[in-house]
This record gives sequence, structure tokens and C-alpha cells, in this order.
Amino acid sequence: MTDLEDKNQWKNCIDITGVLLPTGYYFGASAGTGDLSDNHDIISMKLFQLMVEHSPEEENIDWTKIEPSVHFFKSPKDNVDDPTGNFRSGPLTGWRVFLLLLCALLGIIVCAVVGAVVFQKRQERNKRFY
Repeated sequence: MTDLEDKNQWKNCIDITGVLLPTGYYFGASAGTGDLSDNHDIISMKLFQLMVEHSPEEENIDWTKIEPSVHFFKSPKDNVDDPTGNFRSGPLTGWRVFLLLLCALLGIIVCAVVGAVVFQKRQERNKRFY
């Protein structure tokens, strides 16, 4: 649960069932955000103990001797692209290939025109009148 505005109004950020963790674990945080990105400073962390309701069979478990496990293998979050527009590489479709080739062709044409204009200006400057 999160309380980002510090108003004591807790909101669920994620709810996952079937995760078994023993007691005595420590929280860790890293300021690194990725392989090719900058790092950030962690100024503070607030952790609170939330009371969790256990099922009747979970009440009899000795949580200090449990082996960490998860009852499912796929993440409950959907594996979708970031809606903020961050680029993720994917296969080139027909339209993407067409647009890529069109941009490359336009770039070559612009370079050729600029090169021809520069060449003509140099030729005119190098003319000698006898």
C-alpha cells in the first residue's frame, strides 16, 4: 500500500496472493535505474507494518522456517508498453520499413542537392578570366 501524499490515505499499489516469504527479511533499495541511465539519490524511506489477514491453513505455518516460493510463475502485471511513450524496440512492420526507406531516400536526395550547389559555387569561384 502507498501513501504518496502523506495524508494517511493508503491506496493499494499491487495485490499478489500466493507469495510465501519467511520472517526476518530486510528491505533493500537501489538508486540505479537501469544499465544506461543516471542514478538518483534516495533521500528517505518510510516502512510500515501492515496487518495481513491469513487463511486458516496459513495460521498454522511456522513463518520462520518457510522456504520462499510463489504459487504462480507469470507476473500478474500485463507486459505492455509504457503509455508515456518510452521507446521499446520491436519488429519492423511493412509501414515502418517503408517510412525508414523513404526517410533514407529523402536524406540522400537532400545531401545530393546540397553537394551539387556547393560544387557549382566552387566551380564559379575557381573560374579564371584571361
